[in-house]
Amino acid sequence: MGFVVDATQPTMKKTLIILLILVVLGGLGWYLFQNYKSKHANPVSGLKPRVEMSLAEISSITDSTLDMSMKVLIDNPLPLGMDIKSFAYQVKVDGVPIIESDYAKPLQIEPQDSVTLDIATELKIDKFSRVGKRGEAAGQDSAMYQFQVFLKLAKPVLGHDTLRIEMEKKLPLYHLPEIEVVAIDLEKFRLKKSELNIGLRFINKNDFVFSFKNMRYSIDLGKEKTTINGQSSGVTRVPARSDKVYQIPVQVELGKMINAGTQMLFQGKNFPFTVHLRSQIVSDNEMLKNSKLSMRIKGTMEDMEAAKKIVETK
Repeated sequence: MGFVVDATQPTMKKTLIILLILVVLGGLGWYLFQNYKSKHANPVSGLKPRVEMSLAEISSITDSTLDMSMKVLIDNPLPLGMDIKSFAYQVKVDGVPIIESDYAKPLQIEPQDSVTLDIATELKIDKFSRVGKRGEAAGQDSAMYQFQVFLKLAKPVLGHDTLRIEMEKKLPLYHLPEIEVVAIDLEKFRLKKSELNIGLRFINKNDFVFSFKNMRYSIDLGKEKTTINGQSSGVTRVPARSDKVYQIPVQVELGKMINAGTQMLFQGKNFPFTVHLRSQIVSDNEMLKNSKLSMRIKGTMEDMEAAKKIVETK
Protein backbone atom coordinates (compact mmCIF):
# COMPACT_ATOMS: atom_id res chain seq x y z
CA MET A 1 0.00 0.00 0.00
CA GLY A 2 1.49 3.33 -0.99
CA PHE A 3 1.34 6.87 0.51
CA VAL A 4 -0.70 9.72 -1.03
CA VAL A 5 1.06 13.10 -0.93
CA ASP A 6 -1.18 16.29 -0.74
CA ALA A 7 0.51 18.62 -3.19
CA THR A 8 -1.76 21.53 -2.30
CA GLN A 9 -0.31 22.10 1.24
CA PRO A 10 2.92 23.97 0.20
CA THR A 11 0.85 26.10 -2.21
CA MET A 12 -1.65 27.04 0.53
CA LYS A 13 1.17 27.97 2.91
CA LYS A 14 2.75 30.18 0.28
CA THR A 15 -0.59 31.85 -0.41
CA LEU A 16 -1.15 32.59 3.29
CA ILE A 17 2.36 33.99 3.65
CA ILE A 18 1.84 36.25 0.61
CA LEU A 19 -1.51 37.48 1.97
CA LEU A 20 0.07 38.19 5.36
CA ILE A 21 2.87 40.16 3.71
CA LEU A 22 0.36 42.17 1.67
CA VAL A 23 -1.68 43.01 4.79
CA VAL A 24 1.47 44.15 6.63
CA LEU A 25 2.63 46.20 3.64
CA GLY A 26 -0.87 47.69 3.26
CA GLY A 27 -0.99 48.70 6.93
CA LEU A 28 2.51 50.17 6.74
CA GLY A 29 1.60 52.05 3.57
CA TRP A 30 -1.56 53.52 5.20
CA TYR A 31 0.46 54.61 8.25
CA LEU A 32 3.13 56.26 6.09
CA PHE A 33 0.43 58.00 3.99
CA GLN A 34 -1.36 59.40 7.06
CA ASN A 35 1.95 60.48 8.57
CA TYR A 36 2.90 62.29 5.35
CA LYS A 37 -0.57 63.85 5.10
CA SER A 38 -0.41 65.25 8.62
CA LYS A 39 3.03 66.75 8.02
CA HIS A 40 2.15 68.24 4.64
CA ALA A 41 -1.47 69.22 5.23
CA ASN A 42 -2.84 72.46 3.81
CA PRO A 43 -2.13 75.00 6.58
CA VAL A 44 -5.32 76.97 5.87
CA SER A 45 -7.75 74.07 5.58
CA GLY A 46 -10.51 74.38 8.18
CA LEU A 47 -9.61 78.00 8.93
CA LYS A 48 -12.10 80.74 8.14
CA PRO A 49 -12.25 84.44 9.02
CA ARG A 50 -14.69 85.22 11.82
CA VAL A 51 -16.87 88.24 12.50
CA GLU A 52 -18.55 89.51 15.67
CA MET A 53 -20.93 92.43 16.09
CA SER A 54 -22.43 94.31 19.01
CA LEU A 55 -24.88 97.22 19.02
CA ALA A 56 -22.77 99.68 20.96
CA GLU A 57 -24.57 102.98 21.45
CA ILE A 58 -27.61 104.86 20.21
CA SER A 59 -26.75 108.50 19.64
CA SER A 60 -30.04 109.88 18.36
CA ILE A 61 -33.68 108.80 18.02
CA THR A 62 -36.15 110.61 15.77
CA ASP A 63 -39.66 109.67 14.66
CA SER A 64 -38.29 107.95 11.52
CA THR A 65 -34.63 106.99 12.09
CA LEU A 66 -32.26 105.84 14.78
CA ASP A 67 -28.57 106.80 14.57
CA MET A 68 -26.27 104.36 16.29
CA SER A 69 -22.78 102.93 16.36
CA MET A 70 -21.82 99.28 16.05
CA LYS A 71 -18.65 97.55 17.12
CA VAL A 72 -17.50 95.05 14.50
CA LEU A 73 -14.63 92.61 15.01
CA ILE A 74 -13.09 90.83 12.01
CA ASP A 75 -10.70 88.02 12.94
CA ASN A 76 -8.19 86.59 10.45
CA PRO A 77 -6.82 83.19 11.62
CA LEU A 78 -5.05 82.55 8.31
CA PRO A 79 -1.23 82.55 7.90
CA LEU A 80 -1.61 85.19 5.17
CA GLY A 81 -2.87 88.75 5.34
CA MET A 82 -6.19 90.06 4.09
CA ASP A 83 -6.32 93.17 1.91
CA ILE A 84 -9.96 94.34 2.05
CA LYS A 85 -11.12 97.01 -0.42
CA SER A 86 -14.53 97.50 1.24
CA PHE A 87 -17.36 95.48 2.68
CA ALA A 88 -21.15 95.46 2.76
CA TYR A 89 -23.02 94.47 5.91
CA GLN A 90 -26.55 93.59 6.95
CA VAL A 91 -28.27 93.15 10.30
CA LYS A 92 -31.42 91.05 10.63
CA VAL A 93 -33.68 90.51 13.62
CA ASP A 94 -35.70 87.30 13.41
CA GLY A 95 -35.06 87.28 9.67
CA VAL A 96 -36.18 90.90 9.05
CA PRO A 97 -33.44 93.23 7.66
CA ILE A 98 -33.21 96.36 9.84
CA ILE A 99 -29.79 97.68 8.73
CA GLU A 100 -28.14 97.47 5.29
CA SER A 101 -25.11 99.57 4.41
CA ASP A 102 -21.48 99.63 3.23
CA TYR A 103 -18.09 100.33 4.79
CA ALA A 104 -16.13 101.98 1.97
CA LYS A 105 -12.72 102.40 3.63
CA PRO A 106 -9.89 99.96 2.73
CA LEU A 107 -8.71 97.67 5.50
CA GLN A 108 -5.58 95.59 6.03
CA ILE A 109 -5.60 92.67 8.47
CA GLU A 110 -2.27 91.01 9.24
CA PRO A 111 -1.90 87.19 9.38
CA GLN A 112 -3.43 85.67 12.51
CA ASP A 113 -4.63 89.07 13.69
CA SER A 114 -7.92 90.93 14.10
CA VAL A 115 -9.32 94.47 13.94
CA THR A 116 -12.21 96.14 15.76
CA LEU A 117 -14.15 98.90 14.01
CA ASP A 118 -16.62 101.50 15.28
CA ILE A 119 -19.19 101.93 12.51
CA ALA A 120 -21.80 104.67 12.50
CA THR A 121 -25.03 103.52 10.89
CA GLU A 122 -28.73 104.30 10.61
CA LEU A 123 -31.73 102.14 11.43
CA LYS A 124 -35.23 102.70 10.06
CA ILE A 125 -37.69 103.00 12.94
CA ASP A 126 -40.66 101.48 11.08
CA LYS A 127 -38.79 98.23 10.33
CA PHE A 128 -37.53 97.83 13.89
CA SER A 129 -40.96 98.66 15.34
CA ARG A 130 -42.61 95.98 13.18
CA VAL A 131 -40.21 93.38 14.55
CA GLY A 132 -40.93 94.50 18.12
CA LYS A 133 -44.71 94.40 17.65
CA ARG A 134 -44.56 90.97 16.03
CA GLY A 135 -42.43 89.66 18.89
CA GLU A 136 -44.73 91.25 21.47
CA ALA A 137 -47.78 89.61 19.87
CA ALA A 138 -46.01 86.23 20.03
CA GLY A 139 -45.00 86.75 23.68
CA GLN A 140 -41.27 86.89 22.88
CA ASP A 141 -38.75 88.61 25.14
CA SER A 142 -35.73 87.73 22.97
CA ALA A 143 -34.88 87.57 19.28
CA MET A 144 -32.25 86.10 16.96
CA TYR A 145 -29.88 88.81 15.69
CA GLN A 146 -27.98 87.88 12.51
CA PHE A 147 -25.01 89.85 11.19
CA GLN A 148 -23.65 89.28 7.68
CA VAL A 149 -20.51 90.77 6.13
CA PHE A 150 -19.48 90.55 2.48
CA LEU A 151 -15.74 91.30 2.22
CA LYS A 152 -14.45 92.54 -1.15
CA LEU A 153 -10.77 91.55 -1.38
CA ALA A 154 -8.03 93.25 -3.38
CA LYS A 155 -6.24 89.88 -3.63
CA PRO A 156 -8.01 86.49 -3.64
CA VAL A 157 -7.92 84.43 -0.43
CA LEU A 158 -8.54 80.68 -0.61
CA GLY A 159 -9.40 81.18 -4.28
CA HIS A 160 -12.12 83.79 -3.61
CA ASP A 161 -12.14 87.55 -4.14
CA THR A 162 -15.29 87.94 -2.02
CA LEU A 163 -15.86 86.33 1.37
CA ARG A 164 -19.22 86.05 3.12
CA ILE A 165 -19.06 85.75 6.91
CA GLU A 166 -21.97 85.68 9.31
CA MET A 167 -22.78 85.31 12.99
CA GLU A 168 -25.97 84.71 14.95
CA LYS A 169 -26.71 85.58 18.54
CA LYS A 170 -29.83 85.48 20.70
CA LEU A 171 -30.34 88.81 22.49
CA PRO A 172 -33.16 90.62 24.29
CA LEU A 173 -35.89 92.04 22.06
CA TYR A 174 -35.54 95.81 22.48
CA HIS A 175 -38.43 98.25 22.20
CA LEU A 176 -38.03 101.94 21.43
CA PRO A 177 -39.75 104.51 23.69
CA GLU A 178 -43.29 105.34 22.56
CA ILE A 179 -44.73 108.83 23.15
CA GLU A 180 -48.27 110.03 22.43
CA VAL A 181 -50.18 113.26 23.06
CA VAL A 182 -53.35 112.35 25.00
CA ALA A 183 -54.45 115.72 26.40
CA ILE A 184 -54.26 119.45 25.78
CA ASP A 185 -56.05 121.50 28.42
CA LEU A 186 -58.80 123.05 26.29
CA GLU A 187 -60.47 124.74 29.25
CA LYS A 188 -57.45 126.95 29.82
CA PHE A 189 -57.54 127.91 26.15
CA ARG A 190 -61.08 129.15 26.62
CA LEU A 191 -60.20 131.01 29.81
CA LYS A 192 -57.15 132.59 28.13
CA LYS A 193 -54.82 131.34 30.87
CA SER A 194 -51.09 131.83 30.32
CA GLU A 195 -50.27 128.24 31.31
CA LEU A 196 -51.73 124.98 30.11
CA ASN A 197 -50.93 121.31 30.61
CA ILE A 198 -50.01 118.86 27.86
CA GLY A 199 -50.63 115.20 28.68
CA LEU A 200 -47.87 112.99 27.25
CA ARG A 201 -48.15 109.21 27.38
CA PHE A 202 -44.80 107.43 27.79
CA ILE A 203 -44.73 103.69 27.04
CA ASN A 204 -41.72 101.58 28.06
CA LYS A 205 -42.01 97.89 27.06
CA ASN A 206 -38.44 97.03 28.11
CA ASP A 207 -37.15 95.35 31.27
CA PHE A 208 -35.02 98.37 32.16
CA VAL A 209 -35.77 101.92 33.34
CA PHE A 210 -35.04 105.00 31.27
CA SER A 211 -35.51 108.68 32.01
CA PHE A 212 -35.89 111.88 30.01
CA LYS A 213 -33.61 114.66 31.20
CA ASN A 214 -34.14 118.38 30.54
CA MET A 215 -36.99 118.00 28.06
CA ARG A 216 -37.48 120.87 25.62
CA TYR A 217 -40.50 121.07 23.40
CA SER A 218 -42.30 123.28 20.95
CA ILE A 219 -45.91 122.85 19.87
CA ASP A 220 -47.34 124.02 16.55
CA LEU A 221 -51.08 124.63 16.94
CA GLY A 222 -53.59 124.97 14.12
CA LYS A 223 -53.09 125.34 10.40
CA GLU A 224 -51.45 128.72 10.97
CA LYS A 225 -48.91 126.91 13.19
CA THR A 226 -49.02 129.14 16.24
CA THR A 227 -45.90 127.94 18.07
CA ILE A 228 -45.52 127.73 21.83
CA ASN A 229 -42.30 126.64 23.52
CA GLY A 230 -41.48 125.16 26.88
CA GLN A 231 -39.08 123.05 28.86
CA SER A 232 -39.16 120.73 31.82
CA SER A 233 -36.01 120.81 33.94
CA GLY A 234 -34.94 117.79 35.93
CA VAL A 235 -35.61 114.13 35.14
CA THR A 236 -38.81 112.36 34.13
CA ARG A 237 -38.43 108.70 35.10
CA VAL A 238 -40.22 106.01 33.11
CA PRO A 239 -40.22 102.63 34.96
CA ALA A 240 -39.65 99.30 33.24
CA ARG A 241 -42.75 97.73 31.69
CA SER A 242 -44.80 100.87 32.30
CA ASP A 243 -47.47 102.90 30.52
CA LYS A 244 -48.01 106.29 32.21
CA VAL A 245 -49.33 109.76 31.38
CA TYR A 246 -47.26 112.75 32.52
CA GLN A 247 -48.59 116.30 32.73
CA ILE A 248 -46.17 118.79 31.17
CA PRO A 249 -46.82 122.49 31.98
CA VAL A 250 -46.40 124.96 29.09
CA GLN A 251 -46.19 128.74 29.38
CA VAL A 252 -48.09 130.53 26.60
CA GLU A 253 -48.13 134.19 25.60
CA LEU A 254 -51.61 135.69 25.76
CA GLY A 255 -51.62 136.74 22.09
CA LYS A 256 -50.70 133.24 20.94
CA MET A 257 -53.30 131.75 23.26
CA ILE A 258 -56.04 133.89 21.74
CA ASN A 259 -54.94 133.04 18.18
CA ALA A 260 -54.81 129.28 18.86
CA GLY A 261 -58.10 129.38 20.80
CA THR A 262 -59.89 131.07 17.90
CA GLN A 263 -58.62 128.46 15.44
CA MET A 264 -59.65 125.66 17.76
CA LEU A 265 -63.16 127.11 18.06
CA PHE A 266 -63.75 126.93 14.29
CA GLN A 267 -61.80 123.75 13.44
CA GLY A 268 -63.02 121.58 16.32
CA LYS A 269 -61.91 117.93 16.15
CA ASN A 270 -59.88 118.66 12.98
CA PHE A 271 -57.69 121.16 14.83
CA PRO A 272 -54.13 119.98 14.04
CA PHE A 273 -51.07 120.03 16.27
CA THR A 274 -47.41 118.98 16.06
CA VAL A 275 -45.26 118.42 19.13
CA HIS A 276 -41.47 118.65 18.71
CA LEU A 277 -39.81 116.98 21.70
CA ARG A 278 -36.08 117.02 22.42
CA SER A 279 -34.41 115.40 25.41
CA GLN A 280 -31.44 113.42 26.68
CA ILE A 281 -32.16 109.81 27.62
CA VAL A 282 -30.67 108.55 30.89
CA SER A 283 -30.54 104.78 31.39
CA ASP A 284 -28.50 101.95 32.90
CA ASN A 285 -28.79 100.21 29.55
CA GLU A 286 -25.47 100.54 27.70
CA MET A 287 -27.07 101.25 24.33
CA LEU A 288 -29.39 104.02 25.51
CA LYS A 289 -27.44 105.74 28.28
CA ASN A 290 -26.10 108.65 26.19
CA SER A 291 -28.84 108.89 23.59
CA LYS A 292 -30.51 112.07 22.44
CA LEU A 293 -34.21 112.02 21.61
CA SER A 294 -35.67 114.24 18.91
CA MET A 295 -39.26 113.29 18.10
CA ARG A 296 -42.10 114.84 16.15
CA ILE A 297 -45.65 113.83 17.08
CA LYS A 298 -48.39 114.94 14.67
CA GLY A 299 -52.13 114.62 15.09
CA THR A 300 -55.52 116.26 15.46
CA MET A 301 -57.85 116.74 18.39
CA GLU A 302 -59.74 113.68 17.16
CA ASP A 303 -56.55 111.58 17.28
CA MET A 304 -55.82 112.87 20.77
CA GLU A 305 -59.30 111.96 22.04
CA ALA A 306 -58.92 108.43 20.61
CA ALA A 307 -55.55 108.02 22.38
CA LYS A 308 -57.08 109.34 25.60
CA LYS A 309 -59.88 106.75 25.47
CA ILE A 310 -57.31 103.95 25.09
CA VAL A 311 -55.54 105.17 28.24
CA GLU A 312 -58.81 105.41 30.19
CA THR A 313 -59.75 101.81 29.34
CA LYS A 314 -56.44 100.39 30.62
